[in-house]
Amino acid sequence: MADYFSQTVIRPDIPRTAMTMLEYKVLRQMFDHEDVGDDVYFCASHGPNDLLYLATAEVKALLAEEEGIGSGLADLVREEIAKCEPDDVELELDMSAIGFEGIFQDIVQRSALDYVEVEAAWTCSKMRPDGFGGAATLITADDIESVSTAGWLEEAIARLSGDASG
Repeated sequence: MADYFSQTVIRPDIPRTAMTMLEYKVLRQMFDHEDVGDDVYFCASHGPNDLLYLATAEVKALLAEEEGIGSGLADLVREEIAKCEPDDVELELDMSAIGFEGIFQDIVQRSALDYVEVEAAWTCSKMRPDGFGGAATLITADDIESVSTAGWLEEAIARLSGDASG
């Protein structure tokens, strides 16, 4: 069986003050992290974690502190809490619903950051043709743009093919 990895780095380091406490808690579960002064460096050696488990009481307290702050993550968490039973102590959160990109976009929109860049290297423990490549994503307040190595190659080959037929 082949193991697939999506090693990921986030740049620049994110100021701790630019994140809500809920965003900080969730991003620290999605990524490896390292404090760099007052900022946080996020990366993932195997790939970002999409399935999180959070203490329901703690999440409710964090949401109460963040009332009025625009956050897609907070909206998602409120929706998920509404589905919980009153005695549920843990909240299971599927982050593929908004992805880390949406969280970083909210952070950019509220902060002095102009953008967040994400680079990912896709690797595989076996030499599988679908197990290698990479991607770059630029997250701004207004847009999230991505390009993969496979997509770039397809476009370059199409341009080459177009030049050959002309």
